[in-house]
Amino acid sequence: MDIDKEAFWSKVDIKDTAKECWNWLGAKKPKGYGNLRANKQYLLAHRVSFELANGPIPNGFIVCHTCDNPSCCNPSHLMLGTNKSNSIDMLIKNRQKDKKYAAKGARNGMSKLNEEKVLAIRRDYKAGLKNQYELAEFYGVTQPAIGSILRNKTWRHVNG
Repeated sequence: MDIDKEAFWSKVDIKDTAKECWNWLGAKKPKGYGNLRANKQYLLAHRVSFELANGPIPNGFIVCHTCDNPSCCNPSHLMLGTNKSNSIDMLIKNRQKDKKYAAKGARNGMSKLNEEKVLAIRRDYKAGLKNQYELAEFYGVTQPAIGSILRNKTWRHVNG
C-alpha cells in the first residue's frame, strides 16, 4: 500500500493512551467510517490504519473495531475478523439497527427455550395446569424467566 503515512496520521486525532479512540478527522461515510482517497481509489481509514500498523489484510478477512466506534483508527482497537464473526459480535452487543435480527428468542445461542416451549408455557399456565415454579423446573429455567415470558417482557415476538 502506497500511502503517505505522515499525511494519513495528520488526519487522526491521536490520543496519549492506547485505551482511547483515535478518531478520523477527515471525510466520513454516512455511518461514521473514515473515508480517504489515495492512488485514485477510496479507502476506509480504519483499514489503512490497520495495514500501516500490521501489514496487509489477508484475503477473506475484514478489520473490526473492538471499541465499536466506526471512526476510530487506533490500531490497538482494530482486529482481523470475518463477516460472520463481526455479525455475531454485532448481535451479542445488540448493535444492529434493524431489531428484527436481534439475538432474541431461539436466535440467542444461550436460550434454553424455543417458540414451541414458550407457547406451551403460556398455554399451561393460562389453563392452570402448572404454576410458575413448576414450569421453571420442567423447562430448566428460573421462575423469574417464566414470569417475564408470561408478562410478555421476553419472547414477546412469539404469539399464539
